[in-house]
Amino acid sequence: MTANATLHALIQDLNIRLSAGARVTETLLAWCDEHGLSKGPISVECCLRQVLVAVPDEVSAALAPTKHETVHFRQVRIMRGPLPLAMAENWFVPQRLAAGMSDVLQTTRVPFGTVIAPLRPSRRILAAQVRPIRSALCEDWSRHTAAAHPLLSTIILEHEAVICSGTGAVLACVKEKFFSELVAFAASEPARQVVDERSRAESVMQHEELEP
Repeated sequence: MTANATLHALIQDLNIRLSAGARVTETLLAWCDEHGLSKGPISVECCLRQVLVAVPDEVSAALAPTKHETVHFRQVRIMRGPLPLAMAENWFVPQRLAAGMSDVLQTTRVPFGTVIAPLRPSRRILAAQVRPIRSALCEDWSRHTAAAHPLLSTIILEHEAVICSGTGAVLACVKEKFFSELVAFAASEPARQVVDERSRAESVMQHEELEP
């Protein structure tokens, strides 16, 4: 399989898992554990927090806030340790969350999905787009190993989704951009395959030399 085809297959697999999962943080943690990407829990670096007066039309239509509700906005970078995984924009209605959840979102690095987990959230995907694979990305991939030189935060996948509670209440709208670091581990696969094939060949030769 070529580098381009392998990369595309990985991104499609990630897209399917994220689309099927109830919480992005849970899916990303499982993906990182499976592929040995960094260590520790999923956290966020908050880039922007706002209480919005004007809400984008598509967000307002999805959230349908009443006159007694406010819409808060949070833009975060999703991380695992020092490894950036995604950028997320989140519009949510704090009045629809359980007591204390809004304060946690305003004052900590805990991801939105982790905070609202007791509400048994689910995701409804509104749009998903796999970004075209640039030839330069594959060239970088073939030249460097994931450990020595991770691919530089190229966006490989975008999602727009509505987050609902277990009772069906719409809690938030999110727009997420997932980074190439999520598939950079595959950069070392060709080299690993060569080493494995060489080891197998040497093992066969040694076995043949020992035979009478």
